[in-house]
Amino acid sequence: MHCLLPPNRLGPAAVVLLVVLGLGVPPSRAIARQEPAEGGIPTAEYAVRRQLLIDTLDASVPVVVQGAEPPVEDYLRFRQRNDFLYLTGIDQPGALLLIEPPSTDDPDAAPRAVVFLPPYSAFAERWSGPQIVPGPDTASRFGLDDALPLSDFDARLTEALGLFPDVANPDPDAADPPALFTHLARGHNADHSPDGRFQTRLEQLAPGIQLRDLSDAMATLRLIKSEAELALLQTAIDMTIEAHRDAARVIRPGAFEYQAQGAIEYAFTRNGAQRPAFASIVGSGPNSVILHYHANRRQMQGGDLVVIDIGAEFHAYAADLTRTYPVSGRFTDRQRAVYQLVLDAQRAAEAAFEPGKTTLADLQRAAADCMRRSPLRDAEGNTLDRHFIHGIGHWLGMDVHDVGSTRQPIPVGAVFTIEPGIYIPDEQLGVRIEDDYLATADGLVKLSAALPSESEEMEAMMMAPDHPVP
Repeated sequence: MHCLLPPNRLGPAAVVLLVVLGLGVPPSRAIARQEPAEGGIPTAEYAVRRQLLIDTLDASVPVVVQGAEPPVEDYLRFRQRNDFLYLTGIDQPGALLLIEPPSTDDPDAAPRAVVFLPPYSAFAERWSGPQIVPGPDTASRFGLDDALPLSDFDARLTEALGLFPDVANPDPDAADPPALFTHLARGHNADHSPDGRFQTRLEQLAPGIQLRDLSDAMATLRLIKSEAELALLQTAIDMTIEAHRDAARVIRPGAFEYQAQGAIEYAFTRNGAQRPAFASIVGSGPNSVILHYHANRRQMQGGDLVVIDIGAEFHAYAADLTRTYPVSGRFTDRQRAVYQLVLDAQRAAEAAFEPGKTTLADLQRAAADCMRRSPLRDAEGNTLDRHFIHGIGHWLGMDVHDVGSTRQPIPVGAVFTIEPGIYIPDEQLGVRIEDDYLATADGLVKLSAALPSESEEMEAMMMAPDHPVP
C-alpha cells in the first residue's frame, strides 16, 4: 500500500485522492494492458488547459504552439513536443495550434482553438500508418473549434492578429505592432533550431511583430498534475517497479550490464510503455560512481554494487526510480553502512517536507545534514556529504526532468523525486536511492512505495523466483 509520509497523518482529502488514483491496488501485477482513449486524458481536460493558459498569460493576444517536426529519418520513432501534446492530445508530426483569446467584446467567451495539420497523403499513410487529418471529425474528436490544413495557417494567423491587437499599451492612437505568444528559440544555434526557424517565419509574415515567450506559462501549468495525469504517472511508475524486480533477478557475478538493461526494457514493452523515459542506467563497480552512465557494456564482478536508474514512459508521462543492488547478492559491511546512510538521508528529506513551504533546496540541506552527522568517513576522513554531488531531486511529468522553477516552494499537486546518493570513486562504491512523490496538503504520497528500499529487501528481491514470461 502506498504510504503517506510526515508531517501529518492521512486526512479525508488525501483519502479521496488515494481512491481516485487507485493507489491501494497491488501495483506490479495489476498493470492494465489496454490502451486508454486519446492517451488517457479526457478531451474536456485539454479545453480546460487552454483556458488556464490564456488566464495565466493575462493578455488578449493569440498563442501559437508548434508541434514537433517529423523525424529526419523515417525509421526513427516520432515523439510529439510536450507542450503541444499537453494542449491538444494530438500525436501527429508537423502540426500547429492557434489559440485565439476572447475578444474584448465578449471577454467571458471561451478561447477558440484551431489546429493546422498536414493534408492527407495516401502514400504517407501506407508508408507509416494512419494520419490525423484536417476536418470536422478531427476537431470533434479532440474538442477543437477547427482542424484546418497547414496551408491555411498564414491567412488565419494574419486574421487573428488583426482581431486581437496588443492591449499592453492602452493608447488607442498608438500604432503598436501585433503581439503573439509562442516558444522563443533559446541556447546555442537557436536561429537554426525548429523554434528559431518558426520565429523567422512569423517575423516575415508579420513584420515588427512582438513575439513573447510561452515557456514559463506552460511550465507553471504543467507543474500541477490533474487526476488523469497522476493516473498515467502511477502506471509508468508501476511498470518501472516491475522492471526493477525483473532486473534484480538477472544481476549476478558474470552477468553483463546490458542483460539487466534487456530485462528492464522488456518489462517496459510487455506492460505497454511506449519507450524508456530516458536512457537506462545500469552502472556496476567503477561505473556506479558515474551519474549518467548508460553504455551498459561491463561484465559485473562479485563484490560490485550496481546502480540501476530507470523509468518507463506511458502516454508521454515519465517515471524515474533508482535502486542499488549488491552483485553477489549480499552487501558487504561497508556497502551496507553507506547504503543505510543514503536511505536515512532520503527519509530525512521526506520528513523535512512542509506543504507549500519547503523547496527542493530545503530537502537537499536535510539530506546533506543527515550525511554530515554520520560517523561514516572516506579514506581521507571526510564526512560523506562530500560525495553527494548532485541535486536532491527534480520535478517529474511529461519530461523526466520536468519543467518548472525549482526555487519555489513545492506546491500541492506537484510530483517530484527525492534521490540522495553517495559516490566514492576510490572505493568504486556508488549508492543512489530514488523515489517518486506527490505533494498533498497532508504531506507526501510516495507513489513508488511498492518498490522495496531496505538493504535486506534488496537482497531478497535478488533471490526471488524468476518472473514467468507471459
